[in-house]
Amino acid sequence: LAQSPIALALVSLGIFSVLAISYLGSHSQTILKDNYRSVLAAQRMKESIERMDSAALFLVAGQGEKGVQQAAKYRPIFEAELKVQEGNITEAGEKEFTAGLRAAWTDYLAKFDRLQATTGADEIRKLYFSELEAAFYKVKASADEILAINQDTMVRKSDNVRRTGERMNAITITVALVALALGLLVSTFL
Repeated sequence: LAQSPIALALVSLGIFSVLAISYLGSHSQTILKDNYRSVLAAQRMKESIERMDSAALFLVAGQGEKGVQQAAKYRPIFEAELKVQEGNITEAGEKEFTAGLRAAWTDYLAKFDRLQATTGADEIRKLYFSELEAAFYKVKASADEILAINQDTMVRKSDNVRRTGERMNAITITVALVALALGLLVSTFL
């Protein structure tokens, strides 16, 4: 009976510790769920648009078949990742950036299709350097905006979880010391 206050204090401390660790674990999962998928999508879109630009340069260089094949490979990858991003909007301003990316991508595709349909070497070169290159940079910049907002948020949320962990450590130590003191005090009187 004299030891029961200490046992009760240890059980209380254990329950508190489990709850604190679960809280921190769920917060780190939120970071991954909300932002990491958007980071991956943006990186994959940037890779795909760079490959599309290479395909356009193959067309400019007179390597039409190679350019068409490369574009056919990377166009659906970009579109799939853009759809993932459109379904994973979690941060303030991200919706607008994603809409801007969709508009830039649609514009790029229209210009790319015109480039593919153009036959004269001089016309292809002129179209690429006067329109398509700028559209490429716009798509890439739009993907960079989405990447930046999600990476910044991941860093901010990670810092918040770290600070929360530090607070939980301090609280756990305080609760342990108070529980020990109360347990010893009550045990002494019993």
